[in-house]
Amino acid sequence: MLNILGKPGKLCDRLARRELLSIGGLSLFGLSLPQILRLQHARATPVMTPQSSFGGAESVILVYLQGSPSHIDLWDPKPDAPAEIRGEFQPIATAASGMFLGEVLPKLAQQADKFTVARSIGVKPKGLPNHGSAIYMLMTGHDPDNFSRTGLSVPPSRDDLPSVGSVVSRYRPAQLGNMNYVALCSPVKENVIVGVGQGGGLLGAAHDPFTMYGDPTQPLKLDTFQLPDGVDSDRLRARMDLRSIVSAETTLRNTGLDGNIVADDVARAGGNALDFDTFYEQAWSLLQSDRAMKAFQLDEESAATRERYGMTKFGQSCLLARRQIEAGTRYVQVTWPARADDEPAPGPDGSWDTHRNNFPMLRDHRCPVFDHSMSALIEDLSQRGLLETTLVIAIGEFGRSPKLGSATTNNVGPGGRDHWPDCYSFLIAGGGIRPGSIFGESDRFGAYPKNSPVHPYDLIATVYHALGIDPETIYPDTLNRPRRLTDFGKPITELF
Repeated sequence: MLNILGKPGKLCDRLARRELLSIGGLSLFGLSLPQILRLQHARATPVMTPQSSFGGAESVILVYLQGSPSHIDLWDPKPDAPAEIRGEFQPIATAASGMFLGEVLPKLAQQADKFTVARSIGVKPKGLPNHGSAIYMLMTGHDPDNFSRTGLSVPPSRDDLPSVGSVVSRYRPAQLGNMNYVALCSPVKENVIVGVGQGGGLLGAAHDPFTMYGDPTQPLKLDTFQLPDGVDSDRLRARMDLRSIVSAETTLRNTGLDGNIVADDVARAGGNALDFDTFYEQAWSLLQSDRAMKAFQLDEESAATRERYGMTKFGQSCLLARRQIEAGTRYVQVTWPARADDEPAPGPDGSWDTHRNNFPMLRDHRCPVFDHSMSALIEDLSQRGLLETTLVIAIGEFGRSPKLGSATTNNVGPGGRDHWPDCYSFLIAGGGIRPGSIFGESDRFGAYPKNSPVHPYDLIATVYHALGIDPETIYPDTLNRPRRLTDFGKPITELF
């Protein structure tokens, strides 16, 4: 029997290249070679016209600061504004000429020649400016049409549009044996809803994140990477080969007489055979290689390195993120441990949602942890030669109000700052980003963009652009309606 596919491997969308798909096997299921070629063509990822910055990144680390820090107090100080706006912190000079940060970020200030601060991002969330809708927009690049008018979150479902990490998993998968999408430290949480905008949604379970939410200051449980008792690798491989026959037959049932796809697997809710084929192949490759498991073994790091990142849940999660990048993971999300709408509390793990006591919470609790760990991550990536190909972003779902203690709708107390989605800031580094610079400018109070306004969807399009994914790629949703990877938005090419 002549095998037309060569060595076992993958077709363009991870159809298994097994001995089953030979000339004899094809005729067994009535699938002709032209149909196979049309199947490949239908699943090919669109390619955009290359630009100098397109595809310069190999991986992404998203540091999501849920609860949202005050942009004025961290990234965009306003020393000439009235006291009720500028607050208690003074600006400090940085390693980047002309860039000033809040005094609560002294270690990041020393690394400022390696990153850019963008100060003109803004969004109008659906309904009230609450966390849920803003989080969903940041995590997915889509409007939260199923949210309530108050902007509160709804439980995740397979009908959701996919997260950015899931899109990256689908359109720029890692090599077999490596992870596509890993989520660390904490799930995205708003009120009682867990996992807001973080899953694969309609792309299916194969594109959900691999989650490791245990406290990495303690030994992590890695049972996931071990076979059950009584099952060896040969037995598991045999089960998978049997399942592949069912997968191939199901594929044919979803293929029209002319060989074109009738119901694309990306619109299936996790039960499609191709979706499970992807999942099984990923799982099998991870079990065959110990590289993924070793990426979670922090005891391989020196005590000095672990201390440099900080012995906190967030700090050790940032170290895990660096180890994931070294292990070939494509997309890593480190989520700040507290819920988005938790009251600010003392300690290393409290929320950034500083409706009250903004300054003592930032000075004594939030910023020392963030500054210590985030600066270590950027410095370490740079020293190891990984920053050039790793896009790093630190951002909350919005900013905080310029005027202190003035709002009543969100229970703002003395010395607190309210939600403020109209204008805020983010840090971005690596992956071809121009370092040591400032993008955009807010007005004199930090309330609205003064120039170069951008939307979170522009930032998401920038992530896709950096990874070599066309942001204008179209795919079908669960009703076979065409959807863009983001509702709108264009790459911020000025950052490169």
